[in-house]
Amino acid sequence: MAASRQTDVLVIGAGVLGVTVAYWLASIYDCTVTLADRSAYAGANATARNTGVIHRPFYLDPVKKRVFARSALISRGLWKAFAEEEGLPWSPTGTYNVAVEEREIRTLETYQAWGVKNGMDTTEMELLDGRDVRSREPEVTCRAALYSRTDASVDFAAFTRRILRRLLSKGVKFLGGRELVGVRREGGGALAEFASADGRDFVRCGFLVNAAGGGALAVAQRMGFARNFGALHFRGEYWVVEGQLASKVRSNVYRPPKFPQYPFLDPHFVVRADGSRQIGPNAVVVPGPYVYSGAGLTKLPRALERPTAPKVRLLADRGFVSLILREWRSSLSKGAMCGRVKEFIPTLDPSMLKRHAVFGIRSSVIGAQGFVSEALLFKGEGSAHVINYNSPGATGAPAYSARVVDELRSEGFLARLRPRKETVGFLGWSFDDVVAGF
Repeated sequence: MAASRQTDVLVIGAGVLGVTVAYWLASIYDCTVTLADRSAYAGANATARNTGVIHRPFYLDPVKKRVFARSALISRGLWKAFAEEEGLPWSPTGTYNVAVEEREIRTLETYQAWGVKNGMDTTEMELLDGRDVRSREPEVTCRAALYSRTDASVDFAAFTRRILRRLLSKGVKFLGGRELVGVRREGGGALAEFASADGRDFVRCGFLVNAAGGGALAVAQRMGFARNFGALHFRGEYWVVEGQLASKVRSNVYRPPKFPQYPFLDPHFVVRADGSRQIGPNAVVVPGPYVYSGAGLTKLPRALERPTAPKVRLLADRGFVSLILREWRSSLSKGAMCGRVKEFIPTLDPSMLKRHAVFGIRSSVIGAQGFVSEALLFKGEGSAHVINYNSPGATGAPAYSARVVDELRSEGFLARLRPRKETVGFLGWSFDDVVAGF
C-alpha cells in the first residue's frame, strides 16, 4: 500500500545529527517537521555504535578541523545540562592520551596548545610524566600523558531517543523502518520515496535536510550534489575487557595515531557509561556503511561505483595499503588487537577478551586531495546535505546542527518557513547563543 505525506521540512536520518537538526527547526520555526530513518528507532546506527565519549577538542587541529572543534567545545555544556535534566548517565571519566615513544611527547605538547586555541580552559588539561600517570593509573605504562579531566562517558543513543520523544510530543513526525529508494527535486522542494514492510511512502516537502550519516553521500549524489567525491567505509571492532583489570583502569586511555594523515585512531581503552570496559577499534575496510559483520560481499558492486579515481589513488599509496593490512590482522587475531593496547596497558591479556562489543562504521569521504578533514554542507534549491560528519560527531551534534540551520536561514533557503519569536527551544538550548559560539 502506498501512502502520500506532506511536510514543510523532511530530515533524512534520525541519528543524533538528524534529531538535533529537527530540534532546532521545530524550535525556531512554526512549521511541520518529519524525520525518516532506515531503522525502526532513532539513533540505531553510528549514534549507538560509538564509544559514547564526550570528547574535548584538544586533539583537533584548530585550522583543519575548526568547525568540529568548536562544535565539540560548545556542545559539552548543552549535553551535560540535558543529561542532568533527563536523569541520563553522565560519567566524568577523564581521558589520558599517552606517549609510549619519545616522539609522541611532542604530539601531546601540540595537543595541549591546540586545546587552548580551541577554547578549552588551561585547567582542563594537565601534562604528566610517566611516574605521575602510574601513581594515578597503576596499570598504565607510558613516558608521558596529556590528561583531559572534563571528558565524560554517556549513552548517545539514549540522548537521541529522549530528544525524539520530546519532539514527538511537540508534533514532529517520525517515519521509522523506511528505506530511501528514490528522491528528486519537485516544485522548489523535494519528493522522497521510502520502502517499508507496509509498502511505500511518498513524502513531499518544501525543504529536505540530508543527515543520513554513512548514507548521506549517496543521497546527495542522487540529487546532483558532491558528484566528485567518493567514500570509504571502515568498520571499527571492539572487545569487552573482563576480569579484575577492567575495574582497575578508571579512565579512558588513548594514544596519538601513528598515521595521523588517515582519519581513524589507534586502539584505545574506554570506560563506558554503563561501567563496562572495552578496547578497540581497528579500521577494517568494508564495502558499505551498514556492514556491521562479515565481509559484505553483496555490497561490493556498490563500493565500486563511480567516482573511483579517489579510491584508486589511495590504493596506490603503499602506506595506506600497509595500514589496511595491519587493521585486518587486528580483526582476524584477538592477540593482534590486544598487543596494540598492551603497549600502554601491559597487563592486558587476550584471555580477558571473551566477547565482542558493538561494532561501528566510519564512512570517510575522499576527494581529489585525499581524505576530507571536516564535514561538508552542500545546499541548493529544495535541499541541503551534510556529508563526512564523523567523530567527534555525536559530541558536537547540538552545536553543529544549529550551525547548519543558521547557515540555511542566513542564505534564504528556509525563507518560506515562519519564524517563531523565541529562539530558546523546549530543551532550554538557546539557538542564538549556540551559533554565536562559532
